[in-house]
Amino acid sequence: MAASAPYPPEWEADVVLSDGGTAHLRPILPDDRQRLVDFYARVSDESKYLRFFAPRPVLSEADLDRFTIVDHDERVALILTVGTEMIAVGRYDRIPGSADAEVAFLVQDDQQGRGVGQLLLEHLAQVARERGVGRFVADVLPQNSRMVAVFADAGYHVKRSYEEGMVVVEFPIEPSETSTNVMLRREHRAEAASVRRVLTPHQIAVLAPDRVRSAVTGSMPGFAGSVITLDQATGKIDQVVISSAIDSIEEVVRRSAEVGAHSIVVLGDAGQLAATQLIELARSHGLRAVGPNSLGLINTSTGLNLTPLQSPRPGTLGVFCQSTAIGVMLLSKLEAQSLGISSFVSTGPLSDVSVNDVMQYWSDDPATTVCLLSLDSIGNPRKFTRIARRLARTKPLVVLAPSRSRHHSIGEPEGPQAAPPEAIDAIYRQLGVIVCRKRDEMLDVAEVLTRQPLPQGRRVAAYANSSSLLRQMASFATHRAGLDCVEAQSVPTADDLVAAVRAGLEREDTDAVIAAHVDVYSDSAQGFHDALSELARTSEKPVLGVFVDFTTVAGPTSSPDGSGTLPVFEGYGDALQALARAADYQEWLTADHGVVPELGRRAAAARGIVEEALTEANDPLARVVLDPDRTAALLAAYGITLVPRTPVATLQEALDAAAALPSAVIKATEPALRASPDLTAVFRHISGAEQVRQAWTELGRSVAGAGLGGPEDQVAAGPVVQKQGEPGVSVRITSVEDPAYGPVLGIGLSGIASELLGDLAYRVPPLTTADAESMLRDLKGAPALFGRFGAPPVDTDGVADLITRVAQLADDLPQAAEILLTPCIASHDGVEVMGARIVLTARPGSRDPLSRSLQ
Repeated sequence: MAASAPYPPEWEADVVLSDGGTAHLRPILPDDRQRLVDFYARVSDESKYLRFFAPRPVLSEADLDRFTIVDHDERVALILTVGTEMIAVGRYDRIPGSADAEVAFLVQDDQQGRGVGQLLLEHLAQVARERGVGRFVADVLPQNSRMVAVFADAGYHVKRSYEEGMVVVEFPIEPSETSTNVMLRREHRAEAASVRRVLTPHQIAVLAPDRVRSAVTGSMPGFAGSVITLDQATGKIDQVVISSAIDSIEEVVRRSAEVGAHSIVVLGDAGQLAATQLIELARSHGLRAVGPNSLGLINTSTGLNLTPLQSPRPGTLGVFCQSTAIGVMLLSKLEAQSLGISSFVSTGPLSDVSVNDVMQYWSDDPATTVCLLSLDSIGNPRKFTRIARRLARTKPLVVLAPSRSRHHSIGEPEGPQAAPPEAIDAIYRQLGVIVCRKRDEMLDVAEVLTRQPLPQGRRVAAYANSSSLLRQMASFATHRAGLDCVEAQSVPTADDLVAAVRAGLEREDTDAVIAAHVDVYSDSAQGFHDALSELARTSEKPVLGVFVDFTTVAGPTSSPDGSGTLPVFEGYGDALQALARAADYQEWLTADHGVVPELGRRAAAARGIVEEALTEANDPLARVVLDPDRTAALLAAYGITLVPRTPVATLQEALDAAAALPSAVIKATEPALRASPDLTAVFRHISGAEQVRQAWTELGRSVAGAGLGGPEDQVAAGPVVQKQGEPGVSVRITSVEDPAYGPVLGIGLSGIASELLGDLAYRVPPLTTADAESMLRDLKGAPALFGRFGAPPVDTDGVADLITRVAQLADDLPQAAEILLTPCIASHDGVEVMGARIVLTARPGSRDPLSRSLQ
C-alpha cells in the first residue's frame, strides 16, 4: 500500500439527492468501522450479492480493515451519511502500474432511486482525476442493470464487454461536454425538487411564542395543510418554523429530524448558534434550512405564508431577498402596487437554501414568469452566473444590484481581488440580467414584464391629453430612455385618447404604446383607466398608462395578477425607463449568443502544476507568483504558446542571448520600472553587439532613475531578452478572481488606453464565440484591431481565441487569482503572447467548479 496521504477535508460536501433530500459526503475513516457494520446490516442479501458476486452476510475483520483503512490516494472510499447513519459507500482501487482504477458502490436498499450512485460516481471521478487516475473499470453482474445504468447514464464514453459471465465496463473519467451536461441537468432537477419541497409543505409544526404562532396561522387562511405546534407532532412533519425565542435550537433541529421534517425555517436569529453552525447542524441531520434571520416564505398557489404580510396577491412574480429589511420594503411596495407574486423566499444573510437553489426552482415553476433578486452576497459565483444565464433565456431576471466592488488593479502585488463597477455592468449585460439601482425601478420593470408582452423593438407611440406633457414624454423617450418615438399625438379628451391608443396599436411601425392622462378634477381618470385596461388585456404589444391627477386609479385586485393587466404609473419617466429595460431584454433574447467552443486542453496537467506550486509554498494564505517555466507550462496546457524569453544578469549574458536571435528585445520585468512613464524599460529591434551594449547602458540609467540602484545595477530591472515580435497591435488580457462574481475577464489595448483611461471590455466564463467577438468590438480602440485609415485588420479571430482560452483556464482553476498576458502582439496573420504573469492563491473549496454540492 502507498504511504497514506493526509485526510482530505476538501473532499467533504453537503449534497442534494434527486428527490430534494440532503446528505453529507466525506472520505471514510477508521472510526467508521462500527458505522459500516451497521450500514451493512441494513443492506439486503441481494444487494450484497450484486456487490461481491457471492453470498457475504457479514463483513469479516479483514474486510473492515480493508474498507475503512485507505490511503486517500491509490485507495479511496467516500461515504454518504444522513444524520449519524451511513447510507452508501463508493470506492476505487488503483490498478498497480497503470492509470486505471477499479470502482464499486454499495447503496442501502431504501436509499436506492435517489441518485446516490450518480453522486458517488461524480465525486469519485473528481477525486480520481486529482490523483492522476484517467480511467475507471468495473466488473458487474449481468443482472445488476441498475449499476450498469449508473455508468451508462453518466455521460462518459462507456465501453462494455463480456468476460467469463461478467459485464466489464470501462470509461475515461475526464469530463466531456456530454458528462458535464448530464451532471448539470441532475443538479438542476435535484435542487429544484429540494426548494419545491421547502415551498410546498403539507404539515407544518411551529415552535414559537404565542404571538408569533398566532401571526403565522392567521396569515394563512387559505393554506390547505395543517399547522400545529412541534409538541403536538405525532406523525410525519414536512417543515418546522422556529422563532428566535427558542432556548436550545440544537435540540429543535434534532427533534425536527426525528419527526421526518425536510426543512426548517428560522424566522429570527439562532440564539448563541452562529449561522454557519446552524447550516452545518441542519445539513448533518439531512434538513434544508431557511434562515436564520429569515422574513419567511410565501407560495400563493398553496396558501403558504410565513411572513407578516397579510393575504399577498397571487401573481407570477418570484421574489428572493436576503436582508429582512429589504424584504419588508419589497413586500410593502408589492402590496402598494397590487403586484401579485407566485413565491417569496427570504433567507437572511447566510442560509443553507441559496439564491442558486431558488433560481433552479424558478426555472421549472410554471407559476413564475418573472424573477426578482435582491442580493447582499453570492456564495458560489461561478454557479450563480451559470444558472442566471440559463434562467434569463426563459424568464426575465431582474436584480437589485448589490454594492459595487472597489476598483483593483491587477498589477498590485497584494490585496483582495474585486471587479471595477463597469465590469459588473458588463457581466450582467452578458448574462441577460436586468439590473436596477433602486427598489422602485425594480418593481416598475417587474410590473411591465409581468403584465404586458415584451416589446419586439424600440419603436414607441406616445399619446397624451396635454401637449406640454407630450413634448416632455417624446423627448424623454428619445434622449433619456433610448427609445424611438415614432408618433407623438396630443388629443383633447379621454375618449379621443383611447381611440388614438387603439389606432397606435394597429400601426405596423410601433412596438409599444404609452398614454398619459391629466385629470385635474378627477372627472375621467378611472373611466380612461378602465378603457385602456380593456385594450391592454388583449394587446400583443405592451400598453402603459400614466395618470397625472389627484386621485388613485385602480383595477380589480381580488383576482390574480398577471398577463393582460394594465401597468399604471404616476410619472412618464418611470414608465418609459421600465419599457426601455424590457426592450433591452428582448434584444438580448433575440441576439445571436454564439456557442462555447470546444478547446483542446490538458486540465489534469494544469491542476497538477497548480497543486505542486501551492504545495511548495506551504502557506494557505500565500499569493504564489508562478515562475516562468510553470507559467509557460500552465498556458501551454490550454493551447497558449508563450514566446520564450531568457533572463540575463550581465552584459555578456545579454550579448549571448541576443546573438541567437535575428532581432531581439531587451526589457525590464521589474514592475516599478515598467510602471514609470518617464523611464525606458523596453528596447526593441536590437541587432548586433553595439546595439545590445547601448540598450544595456540605457537600462542602467533607467534603474538609477527609478531609484532601484546605480547605473551598473541593471540586474535590479529583472532584464530578459526575447525575440522581436511581428509588427502589430499590442493587446492586454487579464483575469481577476472576484469574490462575488468569480473570474472576470478583461481585454484592452496595451498602454494608456486600458491602464489609465479604462478602455477595457469585461465578461465572465464560459465565453461563447459571440462573447469574445463583442469584447473586441466594445473597445473604444476597436478600430485599431479591425482596420483603420486603410490599414488591414489584425487577426481578430486569433485574439478572440486567445481570450476564450484564458477564460477556460480561469474557469477551470479557481486558484488562478490573477492572470495577466501582456503584451500580446496581434498582427494580420496571428497573435504572439510575449509576456505573462499568473498569481495563485489556495482557495478553500476551490476544486472542480462543476462538482455538485451545496455552497
